Amino acid sequence: MAVSVMQDQAASLRMLAAQQKRAPSFAFIGSEHAGTSTVATELALGLAYAGLRPLLVDCCLGQVQTRRLGVPSTATLEGQMLGAGGLDDMLIASRQGVQLINLYAQPEQRALFSTQLWLRLGSEFGALERDASALLIDAPDPARDPIPASVADNLILVLTPAADSLTSAYANIKRLSSLYGRQRFNVLINRARHLDEARELFTRLSAVAGEFLAVSLRWVGFVPQDSTVRRSQTLHRPLMEAFPDSEAAAAFSQLAAVLLHWDAPETARDSTGYMDLLIAASRDWAEADGAKPL
Repeated sequence: MAVSVMQDQAASLRMLAAQQKRAPSFAFIGSEHAGTSTVATELALGLAYAGLRPLLVDCCLGQVQTRRLGVPSTATLEGQMLGAGGLDDMLIASRQGVQLINLYAQPEQRALFSTQLWLRLGSEFGALERDASALLIDAPDPARDPIPASVADNLILVLTPAADSLTSAYANIKRLSSLYGRQRFNVLINRARHLDEARELFTRLSAVAGEFLAVSLRWVGFVPQDSTVRRSQTLHRPLMEAFPDSEAAAAFSQLAAVLLHWDAPETARDSTGYMDLLIAASRDWAEADGAKPL
């Protein structure tokens, strides 16, 4: 009888685990000065203010997100090769209710993670994913490191009126579609003077991409040009906290309210977590290029 009860409990736990779906992931990409990190920060804050549980994932060099949120610097994913602190050393909660984790590592370093380290970190990160409402990934330029964006469920391309932004956006679309199989791109216009300018930028990008690439672009909205964004960065405080009545803060709040509706993964989502995909892709592609993991 005791064995039967234990078997029933084990079966129930397995069913419960299967029902716990991981949170959808959204990778934000853009040119160097497109404000991609700011967009990721503010949308995470918008989700937190709405009572949700955002997990902000910083995959970029330089601890940008800690400065945006006004929290102390953390350890990075790359540092896990030298220590055994686990995710706790890379994780910090902001006073606004945003959990931030630093997954920065050079792609060649991620490829060298041992299987033991990979499994441990993947398991720890999986628990975070199941508890989160969404993962917002501040991804590096795909020209330098395409993997953090390419393994995310959803891609958010941040485009601005700057002269080089359209060129950079097209290059990122081409690289991620031709080399990494991504075909769906959400486009968010940042720093537009008005709606008409934002729409015109999206139309131009759609026309160029549609002529040469087999991809689908979806308009998701725009954020107006607003001087308070720069002021908030000087204060090391998020815009929505420092200047909640600004035009840009209102736009970020509206976009955060519909962010989860943008979720449309290109492949059927299974239980494989973002960390597992990140390291697996790094190892696989490094092996294809001739490197050997430990």
